Amino acid sequence: MSSSIKTLMDEHAVILKALEILNNIDVNKDNMQDVKIIIDFIKNFVDNCHHVKEEKVLFDFLEHKGMVGGPIYVMVYEHNKLRDIISRIEAKYEEIEELRENLNKLIVLLASHIDKENNVLFPTAENLLSDDENKVIYEKFERVEEEFGKERHEKYIELINTLYDRYINKKSNKR
Repeated sequence: MSSSIKTLMDEHAVILKALEILNNIDVNKDNMQDVKIIIDFIKNFVDNCHHVKEEKVLFDFLEHKGMVGGPIYVMVYEHNKLRDIISRIEAKYEEIEELRENLNKLIVLLASHIDKENNVLFPTAENLLSDDENKVIYEKFERVEEEFGKERHEKYIELINTLYDRYINKKSNKR
């Protein structure tokens, strides 16, 4: 697997951890700060770094290689749909029932989206791109991370891992 695709898939693994936490967290005022941390992670890490790598780098490259329409349009559409759900969540933190409903929509959309990218789009990209092109993409990913902030990128990953330990690993250790 090329380093550029591996980078995206490694980030998907962290995003899936965040979704697992959201799926298992009891949404109440005691846990609201952690819910907000995860939403901030999705808004910033996922949308302002990960999706930038996909939309501005990988998808542009794939379109230049002749992959026009279909899969790329679906992915961008779903990125936009995710942004809408995040806006609805941020506007309604106090309304717990509606919040849980929107969190569930977010979980389903993002998990399905990642599955399509990991199992359809990324294998296709691997076949379309040469080693040199993958290297160029990886270098552009590095620049996106630098613009986003390398330390900030790592801090978000650490935050999700800490919350994962608190909500998921702690839960499985009790069994």
